[in-house]
Amino acid sequence: MSASTCFEYGGYHFFPLRRFNKGEGDFFALSKRLERDFSLGLFDYKDRQKFPYSYDEFYKVTTNPNYDIFCCVENGKIYVPATHELFIYHNPNDYHKREQKIIKNRLLIDTKNQYFDLKEIDNRRFMYNSKTGIFVLGAQLPPSRKIRGSHAEDLSNAGIYSGYDDYVRGWAGVGKDFPHGVIHFAPNVDDRNTELYSRAFDTLEMFAQNGAEAATIIRALGKRWEQPLFSILSDMEHKSSIHEQLKQKPEQKSVRHEQSTKKKEAEL
Repeated sequence: MSASTCFEYGGYHFFPLRRFNKGEGDFFALSKRLERDFSLGLFDYKDRQKFPYSYDEFYKVTTNPNYDIFCCVENGKIYVPATHELFIYHNPNDYHKREQKIIKNRLLIDTKNQYFDLKEIDNRRFMYNSKTGIFVLGAQLPPSRKIRGSHAEDLSNAGIYSGYDDYVRGWAGVGKDFPHGVIHFAPNVDDRNTELYSRAFDTLEMFAQNGAEAATIIRALGKRWEQPLFSILSDMEHKSSIHEQLKQKPEQKSVRHEQSTKKKEAEL
């Protein structure tokens, strides 16, 4: 299974986010950034559990057993599996978002902890949940006059089977006719639907932080069929994207932990 695919555990959907890196400190530093989540209820203590949690069973179903940190699709929080429970994990204060390279098959991105570059996307379907920060990108298909698949299929192919209406949907990418990119909402966003319009605005702000430019074309938003992004986000020309801010900074390389270290982390 793809590492960008969700897996279900305890009634929730998770996907592998990353490994601990060297800069996050030792066992004791990591433990200070853990928090119990009683609402999730994934404990092996019977008086607290909402599901009979097991560290070994969690790693049996994960789509990437080499990862330490996982993102929950339902709430957008990140978690660390330990011996007796699933802990919320808080990134260090100096943590910087990590780049998620765009690949051709379907992709899940946690925009709270990862960033991407719109310029790497061809014409692909997208779904975005502004409450959780989860971004779903459909598979890149070869050029064809026939449009195959749907947003609903993209979501289910990613391993998510609920919450369809929580996502703003559309198409996005950069191509010959759109050198600065295009973001096309589908279905159209009616400005009389204030809740949907607000979520669409949040979606554009997310894209602005991930490679969209002032001249990026926005379609099917409000009363105008087509307009540049700077006409919606008025301060667009004065802000650089996360991608632009971080692309010159050297990435901290993840380090593989020895099994003994991982065992200690699990015993939290």
